[in-house]
Amino acid sequence: MTTRVALIGECMIELRHLSADRLALGYAGDVFNTAAYLARSAAPGAADVQFVSVTGDDPYSLAMREHWRTYGVHDTYTRVRPGGKAGLYLIRTDARGERTFQHYRRGSAARELFGPDQPAAIDEAIAGHDVVYLSGITLSIMSPTARDRLVAVLAETRRRGGRVAYDGNYRPSGWPSPRAAADAANAVLAHTDIALPSLDDDRLVHGDADADACVARLRAAGVREIVVKLGADGCVIADAGSTEWIPAVPGATVVDTTSAGDAFNGAYLAARLAGAAARPAAEAGTRLAAEVIGHPGALLPA
Repeated sequence: MTTRVALIGECMIELRHLSADRLALGYAGDVFNTAAYLARSAAPGAADVQFVSVTGDDPYSLAMREHWRTYGVHDTYTRVRPGGKAGLYLIRTDARGERTFQHYRRGSAARELFGPDQPAAIDEAIAGHDVVYLSGITLSIMSPTARDRLVAVLAETRRRGGRVAYDGNYRPSGWPSPRAAADAANAVLAHTDIALPSLDDDRLVHGDADADACVARLRAAGVREIVVKLGADGCVIADAGSTEWIPAVPGATVVDTTSAGDAFNGAYLAARLAGAAARPAAEAGTRLAAEVIGHPGALLPA
């Protein structure tokens, strides 16, 4: 049986520094990265992975959508805005593989997600999926009215028996304040089944002191399945009554940490959809993340 997964977000033009004046062109974005790694990790035919967004009709947007297909990610519910453009970001990495980003997305077509021009048929189709996935960055590019519409779709997804997965991925430049990000996140968490936050992000947005505090807050919000990513310290998995620490893969070579958390999410979700328990799913996530940080850029070759 094929599990239908809709992942909502933005894919952007990625320019990665090879040297001070040489750049490599790619296409990536946090939710798309998770879609690509979910499709990569799932058994053949096990998952129909749909990326839901809005793109332009410029040459880069067209090339971007072809790029999605090479990763096994489909675009049935992605709209094209005539005259629209793709957003852009640049990555620099330091000697330890830690990355910094510069984003240029103000005119990105994806900012029209769940806006007034989105057909109601797309909302209906998303709500019919088995799993709907999104991130805090998805929320940051949307207007408050669009976020309300999205939350209504998430509620309908669950009413029909689907599940919602959420990673509170946080970029401060996308929000007027951490409080605004927390308010938007809390509206989504009220309809979330699987939370996949990074502790560093949730410290900034929600003030969580440690993984235990993060788990307690998410449990109080009604989330039943929790994975708190701790970077080089692994992750913590939790349900309603138990908490367990999973170590990271020891001795992993760090070239570029871009997309490590997205890769973890993709592998974790693929394993869970295949029937794996939370611990082996988290171990699959840590293994893929360890592989990804050993390569430059957000995505391993298709």
